[in-house]
Amino acid sequence: MKRTIFIVLAIITLAPGTLLGTPKAAYVWNQLEDGLYYATYSFTISEKERTTIHAFRIDPKKFKLDVLIAKNEETGTTTEELAKNNNALTVINGGFFTPEHKSIGLIVRNGKRISSLHNTSWWSIFALKNNRATIMRPNQFTLTKNTQIALQVGPRLVIDGKIPKLKESFATRSAVGISRKGLVTLVITSGHGISMNELAKRMRDSRWQGGLECPSAMALDGGSSSQIYAKIGKFEFSQQGSAKITNGLAVLAK
Repeated sequence: MKRTIFIVLAIITLAPGTLLGTPKAAYVWNQLEDGLYYATYSFTISEKERTTIHAFRIDPKKFKLDVLIAKNEETGTTTEELAKNNNALTVINGGFFTPEHKSIGLIVRNGKRISSLHNTSWWSIFALKNNRATIMRPNQFTLTKNTQIALQVGPRLVIDGKIPKLKESFATRSAVGISRKGLVTLVITSGHGISMNELAKRMRDSRWQGGLECPSAMALDGGSSSQIYAKIGKFEFSQQGSAKITNGLAVLAK
């Protein structure tokens, strides 16, 4: 009996805060609606600086994903304006644009091409066909009658669970990823800026490693453009950017 008690105490001592050595996840998904979840967590970048991740996970079979465009491209818009003008639940900043707020890169809405493909190999395309999300290179994309949306930004952060070579620059980041079950994850960072490589690791890694478990992911337009607005029932979250944007990736009720 004494030996049994000693073994149990030893396990507890070696793995404090865990059950039989099971590690604790960095966050939990909080359900906002059936098929729509939110999570947030922070981590240390340096001795004094911390970064916070805000993430929304969406089932594309239960919610509509769309690319929303500014009514006036010359003046630009914000994710909050796009959300409120279109009754969207969530809008995150989308693709690149010129200083005159003209969208750059492919945009498809309801099977119709709104903006032309940009021939840049390191850019990537997030597309939705038959409620199935994919991320691909520009030369892999084919417009069909089943294409619901497509948004070209870049670069790809995670490709089949692997991180490609990325530039090391620090900024506020936003991204979109796809889980193994086909759920879409929208991500934005706040606080201290992070590198593309750090963002890629956070998109790919497991919850127990502080990641969002997306084997496929790409960056959205980051830096001053990074912004998001969400109003889902009583839940509301807003992170403003310092720049106006031209388009955003939105979640709407079906």
